Amino acid sequence: MSLRNIKAVIFDVDGVVFETHDLATGNYLWSKNAKRDLGLSSAHFKEIFSDEWGRIIKGKINFEDHLKYIFATSVFNDISISYKKLLKYWLKNDHNINRDILQLIDAIKIPCYLGTNQEQIRTAHILKYVGEHFQGCFASYKIGAAKPEKEFFEYIEQDLSLSPEELLLIDDKKENVEAAQRYGWHAYQYKGDVRALANLLSNYNKVNQ
Repeated sequence: MSLRNIKAVIFDVDGVVFETHDLATGNYLWSKNAKRDLGLSSAHFKEIFSDEWGRIIKGKINFEDHLKYIFATSVFNDISISYKKLLKYWLKNDHNINRDILQLIDAIKIPCYLGTNQEQIRTAHILKYVGEHFQGCFASYKIGAAKPEKEFFEYIEQDLSLSPEELLLIDDKKENVEAAQRYGWHAYQYKGDVRALANLLSNYNKVNQ
């Protein structure tokens, strides 16, 4: 991968900047004890992250309004928690920041941005804790499109006034990496190996000194 022409690096959040999944099972870490702590079952989660989720992360549906609606349905009659308690629990436990990644970001001499499939509430939470390390954040709910859709990548190109070959995506999902490459971006699939990513980014610094 030639890094000489790269003008900005776009970092995914979940799986890169945040350690979000259990590497052994692929399950979300934050929901590991949700049954014990909140009484939430798989049926509840199916409703929370329903088929509407795709529209939620594209900003078509407000997530809080979605929660208000489903918590009023019979599916949630067997639990006593409110949707606000769920949100508080989610944000508190979906908060495993990868400090090693942040150190890499702070060390390189190239503008770094977040590029994430995210709804409004958690985006604000993420920026509160790691926003200072980045020049900006491209969240799907604002863009109206989500990775791996072409419109997501085109929005970033237009906003930064950069061509595809001037952009590098760091993402843990193969389909997002392949999409970025298909649209002319440089892309790197992060698989938890901080050293390998550090080597990649240090090479950028070397060729641009």
